[in-house]
Amino acid sequence: MPLLLNMLYVALAAAYLWLDAGGDIPLHFLLKILPLLLLSGWVLRVAPVRQHLPLLAALAFSMLGDVLLALDGQRLFVFGLGAFLLAHLWYLLAMRPFAGHRPLLLLPYALFAAGVLTLMWPGLGAMAVPVLGYISVILSMSYGTWCSSRRNAWLIGGGLLFISSDCLIGLNRFWQPLPGAGLWIMLSYYAAQYALVRGLLTQQAAARRQD
Repeated sequence: MPLLLNMLYVALAAAYLWLDAGGDIPLHFLLKILPLLLLSGWVLRVAPVRQHLPLLAALAFSMLGDVLLALDGQRLFVFGLGAFLLAHLWYLLAMRPFAGHRPLLLLPYALFAAGVLTLMWPGLGAMAVPVLGYISVILSMSYGTWCSSRRNAWLIGGGLLFISSDCLIGLNRFWQPLPGAGLWIMLSYYAAQYALVRGLLTQQAAARRQD
């Protein structure tokens, strides 16, 4: 991403975080997705839609999840969860082809998931099944960043940052309120989206130069 767009992305994300910290703001759901709209524009600038359809779909479902949670994070939570689940599946498709498995990485992912679930389990109630499904998908997405033939530091970092963001959401909602949770959730979320998109586009740009 050109320097100017990088700076604009940071400015849009920072503006939303600053305004959100001040309380209810008009059209907050629109302000929340502006950084992702910028990422989508960057993707479209690089190549035609058909070449990056899975990546654009991942961003679109992420924005849908953002809007749903911004409008009513309580009543629409499960729908927002579903939108992000689909976003992670599209990210997985964007990472194809996969170069092979890395079984040694499955243990730390499993241990981390077990630890977080242990803390959240008493508070999950009827949300247990949806949350288990979501955790399985986001862990698969992050694990896929290591196995993808497109693998690079940006891609792997994006997967890990997304897990961090969603882990904070889950612990804050189903375990106990965390100090500054809203800020850290959105910081890691915006960083994750940026890193995933940059990781995918950086690898493709390198491949084109080699051709």
